[in-house]
Amino acid sequence: MHSRALLATLSFLLVVGLYLPLGAPAAQEAIPGYPFLPLTAANVRAFSRQVEAEAKAMTAFLEQKYGDDRDKIERNPELTAYRKLLHDLQEIGARLAKGETGDDLARAFTRAQRLHYAIKASGEDAPTEPRWKRRLAMGTNIALGPLLLQVPNVYFPPMRLGARGAAKEAARLYRPEKPGVPVTREELAEMTALEVSRLQPAPDHPALAPEPPGDRFGAFLAEQTRLIQALGKKTRTFDFAYARRILYYDELKEDATSPKITAKDRYGQKWKVKWGDEVHTDVALTRLYIDLGGTCTDLKFYAGPGETILILDPPGKKAGGIRTWADLAAALLRSKFQFHADRYLLPAPVLKAPDGTILGTGQVDAAMIERESLDPKYLGAYFVKFKEAQLSFYNPALRRLGGAALGNVGAVEDRVARGSLVFNAWIKNKDMKDDNSRVGLLFNPDTGSFDRCVEFQSDLGCSLGSLRSSGELNAFEKSFVVYHTTSINFTMRPLYIPKAWQACTWADARWMALRIARLRRADLERAFSECGWPPFVQKVAVERLLHRRNELVEAFRLEEDGIKPIPCDPDFDFAVTTKQGRDFPVRRGQIQADSRLVQELEATVHPEGLAEVISRKHD
Repeated sequence: MHSRALLATLSFLLVVGLYLPLGAPAAQEAIPGYPFLPLTAANVRAFSRQVEAEAKAMTAFLEQKYGDDRDKIERNPELTAYRKLLHDLQEIGARLAKGETGDDLARAFTRAQRLHYAIKASGEDAPTEPRWKRRLAMGTNIALGPLLLQVPNVYFPPMRLGARGAAKEAARLYRPEKPGVPVTREELAEMTALEVSRLQPAPDHPALAPEPPGDRFGAFLAEQTRLIQALGKKTRTFDFAYARRILYYDELKEDATSPKITAKDRYGQKWKVKWGDEVHTDVALTRLYIDLGGTCTDLKFYAGPGETILILDPPGKKAGGIRTWADLAAALLRSKFQFHADRYLLPAPVLKAPDGTILGTGQVDAAMIERESLDPKYLGAYFVKFKEAQLSFYNPALRRLGGAALGNVGAVEDRVARGSLVFNAWIKNKDMKDDNSRVGLLFNPDTGSFDRCVEFQSDLGCSLGSLRSSGELNAFEKSFVVYHTTSINFTMRPLYIPKAWQACTWADARWMALRIARLRRADLERAFSECGWPPFVQKVAVERLLHRRNELVEAFRLEEDGIKPIPCDPDFDFAVTTKQGRDFPVRRGQIQADSRLVQELEATVHPEGLAEVISRKHD
């Protein structure tokens, strides 16, 4: 017994040593110990006073920082959120003063506190847990994930829940035919787990659109374009394709864990340019997230070989600028990422200095300025083109705040937060912490204000791969459901496990499984068609996701709702004919490292790899 315990301990320590970040990992909760208040008149008054004082302090800070620049002050997301929060609290207080009670008012107060949580999470001085505690929690999640990621199994779904079972279910659930009347605990007790799984969250839930899953991303992108154009004269003709065609270098960013820079487009809007193992996954899965029913997401696009031109600092910029490719490559290598950017530069054409230093892909001349409507100050500047990159847009129609609470402020009782366990296990997203879910305020053209609150998963890139590398599809298993004696488990070793996941019931999980199962093959294929992977790699991802989807159909008895398995072949072979003969980029569902086509694509377009993916940590 002692030897087995020692072996288990050593194995645990080995896992921690191999996979934990070298520095302190981020915390699961953005604001540990945040005081979540129940609805009472006294609590609303006290909370309102606190928020008012914080808003005044924020205003004073911004006025000191920006002086008379009212535009910068007014565009501050936290100040915008404080103003909305004060308005909402005033309304809640007025309703309480009139003698109103009920769940609707309690829900409004919870949402107000969730908005406040996100404001506080935006601050640089947000409290955090001790380093040792964060490392221990992450190590435990990695080592024990397949045991911890589970929901209690229901062996006889027609059985009524009873009072004890009803107490474990999510709060504020609604019958589809009565979206304005929440089901009471007493009513839940008389229902079966199957019936509870068909109940829906509030129709105005900040993280879930009321429409059924399906082809939604195109309409979402069109709506965001409309909102951006409605902001004013500067963006009235905004177009995403035109915007991301040419970018001006801004600065190197050393936040988070992926190598990236910021840049600005010809409208003056800000973008993030990113490389590495999340380039494809983030693009595909943000689309899939919206198709599933997300209310919002960060807008991310794939840029293939030469599709986006990055213009470096102009000749007239003061010393210290990034004027050549050599400057940018050196800066990325010196950064905390220690990123070897040379692999991503298109090899031809290139301009070189007499000593062989690479200056760029080309140089801006008068004809290019005229043709591309460039700022004349960039005459003589060098520009570069990449084999591939990911472009992430800083959406001016969204005032983006800090993390959304996943373990506090009502999340543990929320069906969407609970059910996200199944979605994230399905795509094998290991990185579900508060900071990778966001709260934001969308612009409302009707009011001219940022007054629509949304919550969303903001970083889905750490998915579809191994513990080390994202997007390593050979390590993305076709199966992820395991049956234990009393539970249904998911075989993932996550970095984080939100408290909401730990509260997920069979009914919550089945509700999300139903949403996933209602996505068609065409929906998955469309999402991956824009991610930049070669078609045979896209097919590997789609076939495995469909196989995992079919496991949910069986595990949660979705046939009771008319859901059937979708035919798929995760073990398919994919053959191509080349001048050298027949080549198999995929055999038995695995991308082949010795395939001539795979090797050529890795050398020319996909430096992070296709068969074996280079992780950010080991670049």
